[in-house]
Amino acid sequence: MAQDGGSAGTTGVDGRAGAAGNAAAQGYLAQGNAAASQGDYETAAEAFEQAVAADPRNARARYDLALARQHLGDPDGAIASYMRAIQLDPNLIEAYINLGNLYGEIGLEDLALDAFHRALELDSGNDELYINLGDAYRGLGYYEDAILAYRQAQILNPDNTLAADNLRDVRERLNEQAEYIADLEKRVDEDPRDLSRYGDLVDAYLEAHREQDALNIVNQMVALAPDDPETYQTQAEVYEGMGRADEAADAWQRVVELSPDDTEAWEHLGNWREEQGRYDDALAAYRKWAELDPDSTAARFAVAEVLQDAERYDEAIPAFKALVDDYADAREGEDLETLQSAYNSLAECQNLAARYEDALATANAFLERFPDDPAAHYERASALDALGRHEEAIADYEAAVQGDPINADYYNDLADTYREVGRTDDAIEMAQTAIALDPTNTVGYETLAQAYQQAGRTAEAQQALQQAAEIRAAEAEDEEADEDAE
Repeated sequence: MAQDGGSAGTTGVDGRAGAAGNAAAQGYLAQGNAAASQGDYETAAEAFEQAVAADPRNARARYDLALARQHLGDPDGAIASYMRAIQLDPNLIEAYINLGNLYGEIGLEDLALDAFHRALELDSGNDELYINLGDAYRGLGYYEDAILAYRQAQILNPDNTLAADNLRDVRERLNEQAEYIADLEKRVDEDPRDLSRYGDLVDAYLEAHREQDALNIVNQMVALAPDDPETYQTQAEVYEGMGRADEAADAWQRVVELSPDDTEAWEHLGNWREEQGRYDDALAAYRKWAELDPDSTAARFAVAEVLQDAERYDEAIPAFKALVDDYADAREGEDLETLQSAYNSLAECQNLAARYEDALATANAFLERFPDDPAAHYERASALDALGRHEEAIADYEAAVQGDPINADYYNDLADTYREVGRTDDAIEMAQTAIALDPTNTVGYETLAQAYQQAGRTAEAQQALQQAAEIRAAEAEDEEADEDAE
């Protein structure tokens, strides 16, 4: 099976199916390829799904299923299958390439970069891959990195005209950006006491990924106007872009002190206090926001959600229930989306509070209004699971996975429930899929270890636990390094 699109080319089965595939899987693969060659991707996907069922370890079958799903306009399903194929065969370069191209198509250039870098580890001499890498960098505005990638493509293949064209384009963009910044810098230099001249320069620095330069300019603005809330708002936004939670929160705190009626500032302050884990301060900020804007549904949600994060479920549940009641008659548009979110949050909070009968009732009402919502199926499954109704829970977990095939938590909980009812092979498969989608999730490895242990595969269980321990150790080291840097 082959697919059009992508600089490096997106490729399918070329007759070199994995030797590990059994006869049944090979037969289904042949059927799928035949259907795909005729443009019948629905039939192809069905055949590839049968190939996967016949031989779950066949990475090529997973890869072809991903391609078929991509042709059918199912990017989430395609991503899940590509990542599972990569997990089974880390050397399957076509999967990295197609995954990167797919991420780029849906605007996830950061993830596209990662996929292309991993592909280049397998084939560092691929000039087309460097074009893909350059395109991803260009989409994110990292022009210097894009230039290096396109230049490397030209080094590898001097006849690659696309690399030359893209290099010329990004060079022009970089020069225009530099000229624009130089003009703004000159304008500031002409009258550095004029605060109005600084804002555009800050924005230009941020667009050019020159965060430290932006921060230096903002600090000058604060020195010029230490009592101007807008300067601190600009400072906060720069810190936000740099991911520096403590400084961002402090800057927004200064904004609300100088401008106590600024609802947006209270919202941002609450966000960053919550990011810091300072739930009481976040709650106070959100409540001030709600007080200033009593008609704001977003403010009400923020209050309820921080109560849930603080494990104050007895307060969070009635807050979410009020939102459900207020929007119960919604029929279309934004109000209907609000009702959907309120149902989801209420059921989730009830499950977290171990009020499983209430969660089940909420999930049932949720599904009556939104029968295909994967989150509704997941919350009902969680409640049923906790009540010991595992077989019923499995049906809802499977529906949740079907509706949201890239949610690692759904697969992990389904794996755990499969294990509870003795479906050990299915549990292993779902746990491995959860890990493929989120390789740093230690819970997935622990679930996999339990399934392996249940299957009598002690050595593999120990290996999964060891992987979980290594991830935790790496995370602890990273956290310590961040604290040292701060």
